[in-house]
Amino acid sequence: MMLNGKNALITGSSRGIGLGVATSFVRHGAGVVLNSERARADVPDVETVLAHSRTAYIQADLLNDGEPERLVAEAWNALGSLDVLVNNLGTFREPAFLELTRRDFDFIFHLNVWSAIAVTREFVRRNVEAKRGGRILFTTSLNATRSEPAHTLYDASKGAINAIVRQLAIELAPLGFTTTAVAPGLVETPLTDMGLRSDPAGRRAIEEQIPIRKIASVEDVAEWYAFLASDAASYATGTIINVDGGLDAQQMAMRPISPGERPA
Repeated sequence: MMLNGKNALITGSSRGIGLGVATSFVRHGAGVVLNSERARADVPDVETVLAHSRTAYIQADLLNDGEPERLVAEAWNALGSLDVLVNNLGTFREPAFLELTRRDFDFIFHLNVWSAIAVTREFVRRNVEAKRGGRILFTTSLNATRSEPAHTLYDASKGAINAIVRQLAIELAPLGFTTTAVAPGLVETPLTDMGLRSDPAGRRAIEEQIPIRKIASVEDVAEWYAFLASDAASYATGTIINVDGGLDAQQMAMRPISPGERPA
């Protein structure tokens, strides 16, 4: 029960990592507000979390002006206060590099970066007015530091999130806030499935490039958020935790090893 008595708002939490984090938080005793841009009736997976006490669901499209402010206000009112904010909302959606447009850029950076800034600003404002500090978490990605083809805007947006985590650690420490982030590698979610369930050979080819030899489940990463939101992690700020099965530690996947390189 690491989070007993704490209240959390988790953006983008109707499925995938966000829903996994919400599930972990309620298991550890937190009150939780879930959020997505879709109506509750359209996201039935949230009902397992909402069956617990001290939970609520707020529909809010954070691409729209005024929605970050409304979301934080309604979440605060639903639980009475907020101790933890998890900025999980984000997506990958872009054409090939030579086809990128300003509209593509504006969409990804508005959703992945500005929405996190706007919600964080409101979370901090309310807690400062209440003479309280808080814990701010972000979902970033290994892609912030390790790139892959056809991810220009996504990788750049996650690089921006990493910079925000570090900058806000300095900016907000005097006000009593810490900022940390979890940077997953490949996690099996509706966003990243890419046919892996229906293509065993393709899945094995990907798994062979991961030192641990498995694609992460949501549960593999969700507990890290609970720890970072807990009092046990109160001295960590500006910290980005890679949860990637060893991908960041690996120089090159699948490189043949010559006999001379093998240990005797």
